Amino acid sequence: MANYMRFIVTDGELSMAEIEQALAAMDDGYRLQLHGDQRHHSADLHHGDRLLGEIEINNPGDELFEDEMDELLAMVDTAEEGEALALVTATLGDAKGMVAFNSLATEEVSLDTLWRWLHQNREGLLQTDGVGYFDVGGLLLRVE
Repeated sequence: MANYMRFIVTDGELSMAEIEQALAAMDDGYRLQLHGDQRHHSADLHHGDRLLGEIEINNPGDELFEDEMDELLAMVDTAEEGEALALVTATLGDAKGMVAFNSLATEEVSLDTLWRWLHQNREGLLQTDGVGYFDVGGLLLRVE
């Protein structure tokens, strides 16, 4: 299981409130514990009493967002040329926001329902460290 996953959004900025509402609609066992106050873009994600990991929203203008985009673009430099690479590169270039999840759980954590919700309700791609990029249909481009 990958420990770090990002959903790169191309159709507008995201908010922690939007993620919180989506999680609650899928399963009322999910709970976000915000770091600081409502203006902060990071939180611990719990399911019941279990800490699953940290979830963070990064938007253009945030230093971390810019650093992540640079890193992701550098990682696709080694990918095989083709339509999938062109789509990934375009998505990274058009990124308006990112939901990042860092798993802190010792056992496998699946956020498939969150990623599926994002694919159905927002434009973008899921990136999983050590694997690659996914669209709603599955693996689009392998990037290790």
